[in-house]
Amino acid sequence: MEFDCKYARPNGEVVRAVHAGHTLEEVRGKLQDQGFLPLSVRARGRGLTLGRKGRRLPFKLEDFIIFNQQFAALIRAGLPILRCLDLLKGRIRNPQLGSHIEAVRDRVVSGASLSEAMESEGVFPRVYTASVFAGERSGNLVEVLNRYVGYSKITLNARKKFRNSLIYPAFLVVLSIGMVGVILGFVIPRFAALYAGFGTELPLPTQILILVSGAVQNSMIVVLPAVIVGLVAFRLWVGSKPGRRWLDDVKLRVPLVGTVWSMFAMAQLSRTLSTLLEGGIPLVSALGVVQDSSGNRVISDAVAYGANRVREGQSLSDALERTGKFPDLALEMMRVGEETGALPEMLNHVADFYDEDVDLRVSALLGWVEPVILIFVACFVAVILISLYLPIFSLGGLSGA
Repeated sequence: MEFDCKYARPNGEVVRAVHAGHTLEEVRGKLQDQGFLPLSVRARGRGLTLGRKGRRLPFKLEDFIIFNQQFAALIRAGLPILRCLDLLKGRIRNPQLGSHIEAVRDRVVSGASLSEAMESEGVFPRVYTASVFAGERSGNLVEVLNRYVGYSKITLNARKKFRNSLIYPAFLVVLSIGMVGVILGFVIPRFAALYAGFGTELPLPTQILILVSGAVQNSMIVVLPAVIVGLVAFRLWVGSKPGRRWLDDVKLRVPLVGTVWSMFAMAQLSRTLSTLLEGGIPLVSALGVVQDSSGNRVISDAVAYGANRVREGQSLSDALERTGKFPDLALEMMRVGEETGALPEMLNHVADFYDEDVDLRVSALLGWVEPVILIFVACFVAVILISLYLPIFSLGGLSGA
């Protein structure tokens, strides 16, 4: 049986190769015996549910955090790993997570290590499986699990805060589009039919408004399906590698918003890398694991380039600086961490700094977006009302004369 293997050599070089063996554990053991650090070993042809780019956890991250908190507490109490899994497998509320933990337990019973069993499931984050592997090798699994729980909580809170801050502006935009559609499609045609019976020439603003409304109504049958087809095609293209990379590049280049995206990606990358380094994973191997943690393919390509330069002997800060994709302040803080031997701690400071900066910038940006949307809606409604009532005012003036 053949296995796709990704492992790190003693000099930090990450290698992808195909190895033959009867079981995953056998292949992993052979690599370890040769002095290599296995990062992933998977049977050829198996589908992955996570570890591949762009996939999400098949269960809630909150449930996974709770499981790891309980798991670390039981191990700290002195219970064997197998006994911990036996106690936890029936107490997990999420059925999907529970089934995966039960499968992990069965693999551990058959002789696999915890990290091998977790990795074999193919649903757990690479950051997590790499951290567990490092904890097993160092004999400090409890600390590794607690560190991962802390990392996950901070990351989850940052994402929730970022998404929640966009809910109200998105609601205003959708509401505005719906209101414009109702006015153009239903309200104005009723007034147009009313004014047609007057037999008088309408004011120019009213004529323009009626023409726009008529054009919208006449083209709706063609435009609406075309818009839907265009959105579906764009969604499919964005799902491809070239499309996703183009979209990620656009995100980083958009004025104001691009800076926020860049900072958010930097915070995610720094915190993930710090977690792995504190768990004992070598720098080059850790860079290979965190390559996709930023959620942006442009940043991921830059990290891959930086990993190659680090493998050749350059410092991390110098290697990432050559890509031109990372903020100068973050690079300077990394450089200080490398010079003082406290890179993981400094990476945590980088993540904390950018998490706070992203929060402040998003709040300030939304503080401008909301009134701008409201002013636009108010101006649009005012123009509509004035254009619709001008004929009535004109007729009133004529009757008074």
